[in-house]
Amino acid sequence: MPNDLAYFTASTRHAFALPNENAVPVPANRNPSVKELLSRNGALIKQNRKLAVALARLTANSSTALAVLTPRQHQVMALVLQGNSSKNIAADLNISQRTVENHRAAIMRRTGAASLPALVRLSLGVS
Repeated sequence: MPNDLAYFTASTRHAFALPNENAVPVPANRNPSVKELLSRNGALIKQNRKLAVALARLTANSSTALAVLTPRQHQVMALVLQGNSSKNIAADLNISQRTVENHRAAIMRRTGAASLPALVRLSLGVS
């Protein structure tokens, strides 16, 4: 294989460009060193520990997060989890759509759920 395949120019982005006067040598295979791999592994271990602690907190708080909801919020949450829209929930409960949206916002705020799937996981006790 010719040596010129391991060079590229600053003007082109192709790895297999032919060399010219501005060619910069680039190793064809850049394998990370053992030191780099160990440092990445250490960083991943630290991140994994942080995530495990956060998961334990969420699991412990899932039952208490739902306990702070009012009975009406539980009712609205049950209808939301069934897949009903705010408009349909409002019609079923004889309240305004804006009131349902306020209940939904309060549910998300009190439980700490950032999204509807997070609320579902929280209600199922799955983190």
